[in-house]
Amino acid sequence: MAVRRQDFHEDEDDDVGDNAKKRTRITIDVSPEMRRRIKMAALQNDLKVGEYIGRILEENVPDEAPNTRQRHPATRKMLEELSQVREAIMQDRGGKPFEEDSTEILRKEREKRTEQLMQAATGQYGKDPYEEYTPEEQAENGI
Repeated sequence: MAVRRQDFHEDEDDDVGDNAKKRTRITIDVSPEMRRRIKMAALQNDLKVGEYIGRILEENVPDEAPNTRQRHPATRKMLEELSQVREAIMQDRGGKPFEEDSTEILRKEREKRTEQLMQAATGQYGKDPYEEYTPEEQAENGI
């Protein structure tokens, strides 16, 4: 009985074949002129359009970087710069630390931005969400 290569490496070939067949579709919009140019270039290279574009992408898109970031130890210079930034912030704030958590500050800013966008979308402008007081309120309160 003769042993064929396919019988000997049957399991390995299936794994490789499955990975090669797993593909996803990407849809892009191009001008009719660009489509014509792509088709002509693929034809000149004796390739299908998908194969031609796939080769271009393989050549130009970098390989996936590992998810782990390389960490560098903090240097004395980095710590000094951080300290200087902290001091500058404290001077700007009159020596007072932030009253709120940064996540709360961000949430409030997002709410203000949403309100501003809603006003623009509906055409119903009221108080500017980025001003604490309207000009009238500032005049009334002597601000």
